[in-house]
Amino acid sequence: MLGAAALLSASLPVYAGVSMDRASQSIPACPFPVNPASLYRWGVPMGGCDVGGLGPVTEVWEGSLGLVPADNVDAVSANTTTGKNINYHIYFSADRASLGMLGTPYRAEATLNQAASDIWRMNNLTVASPLASLAACAPTPIGGAHALFRNQDSYDFIFTAPPGVGPLGGNYDNIDALELDDLDPSLDKFHDVGVYFSLDAASPSLGGASAAAIFFTPVGGAPGVWSGAAPLGLVAADDIDALVVWDRGVVGAPDPGMDLVLFSLAPGSPSLGGLSPAGIFVSDLTGFFCVYVQANTLGMRVIDNIDGLDVLP
Repeated sequence: MLGAAALLSASLPVYAGVSMDRASQSIPACPFPVNPASLYRWGVPMGGCDVGGLGPVTEVWEGSLGLVPADNVDAVSANTTTGKNINYHIYFSADRASLGMLGTPYRAEATLNQAASDIWRMNNLTVASPLASLAACAPTPIGGAHALFRNQDSYDFIFTAPPGVGPLGGNYDNIDALELDDLDPSLDKFHDVGVYFSLDAASPSLGGASAAAIFFTPVGGAPGVWSGAAPLGLVAADDIDALVVWDRGVVGAPDPGMDLVLFSLAPGSPSLGGLSPAGIFVSDLTGFFCVYVQANTLGMRVIDNIDGLDVLP
């Protein structure tokens, strides 16, 4: 019989595709072409491309999304198939400057210059569903701690600095977007399901759109804006930094009041006001948003920044 740990491991998702940010050291250093507009697949740990590996394995080529290598996928989501009215485990990544709260597993990894290339998982379910949290416009408690879910060697990223070497905030790899669904089961590097994503403000493919816009690229199609800033309760100067989408009406078209979105905002986004970039927000595209999960609920400081997000029931 399988023990509890083995059963838990068997139930966790295999894929966990990610993007990395512009400053990640694997982009210029790995022999296989790597860029911040592509998504990379979890695989058998291969030791890091700095010690003989070829580098991250592409899950979705940027051209499949209608993007160019100079773009940066800042957040990504499939169309979440489970309900918006059930409780979830939260999976997240955070940026290089984030340290997490004292005594947390995130803080322990951050002091080793490793946390930003890791994926983290809340051990317990949220108390309220995204839909219930939005209806009450109140954040949900979770209870319990977070735990390490995947680290950089699962993606063949370059190994981070050894403990105590180099300053915190150095340009080691940073997971910038996170999707637990397999976007390319055919393994041809073209996405086999529709993909929702945001781009950073320096991305040429933004055109005249905002970094607070959510784009949608259908299978075999061209990208277009799925939602602008205003339906989310945001302004054009905001920057969506993490994303989960429930597209429940016409797929690929926004349906206010029916669709639902979880997101985080990058530091400096005007709509944060006194809110934290390590918090998670919820909107149904009717022109406002509410706090879904507070930073300290995730074991993060209010000055930290969540930049990858997904949920599993």
